[in-house]
Amino acid sequence: MTLTGRKSWLSLIALSVVVLIAACSGADEPTPGANPSPEPSIEAGNSDEPVPSVPPVSSPPPAPVFSFSTIDGEEVRLEDILGTAPVYVLFIPSVDTELDRTQVSRIQERHSQFEDLGVYVFMIASDLPTKVLEFRDELGLEFPVIADPLNVIATDWQVFDLFGEGKSGPASFVFNAHGVLIARLVAAAPGDRPSVDEVLGAIKESLNTGGV
Repeated sequence: MTLTGRKSWLSLIALSVVVLIAACSGADEPTPGANPSPEPSIEAGNSDEPVPSVPPVSSPPPAPVFSFSTIDGEEVRLEDILGTAPVYVLFIPSVDTELDRTQVSRIQERHSQFEDLGVYVFMIASDLPTKVLEFRDELGLEFPVIADPLNVIATDWQVFDLFGEGKSGPASFVFNAHGVLIARLVAAAPGDRPSVDEVLGAIKESLNTGGV
C-alpha cells in the first residue's frame, strides 16, 4: 500500500481510459425501383460531437539508484541491493536539528525490527563526513550512513533545497523486496515525516502480499 500527504504516502496511479463509441443509426429502406441517393459523407472535423480527449497518465518519477561510499569507506551499490530485499532510504537535512535527531533515534531504537524483516536502511545527510561520523557514533547507529555535503544524491532524488535552505529536505523512500517503490514522502514542511510504524507497516504489507 502506498500512502500520500502529511505523514502518509503518495500512491502510484494506473489510469484506465474508457472509449465511448457512438452508435450509428440505420438508413431507411429504399423505394423499389428508385435509385437510392448516396448517403452524405461527413468530413473530418465537421462533426458537432465533441472528440473525447485522453488525459496523460501522471505518476511520480521512479527514484534513481546510486553507488556511494558510507562514512566508514564501504562501497555500496544500491542497484545491486534493490530486488533482493526491502530497502528504506532516508534523507535528513542535518545532523544538528532536533527533528532529524529525533527521527533517526527512533529508527535506531527499532532497528532490530527492520533487521527481522530483512530491510536495508540507509541514511543520507547533507553534512560533512566528520559531522555525520560524530552523529553516527553519538547515537550508536547500526545502519549505513552517507554524507552528502554537495547534495549530489539529494539532487538526483529531487529532494534538494525544498525549503530554500541549500540542503536536502526530509524525505523517505521505501522499496519492496522486488525493488518496486511502494512508499514515498517528500516533505511539504520540515516536520512532515513518517513514523517508524508507518514505514514498518508499508514493508510488512508488501511482504504479506508477496512484495507486489
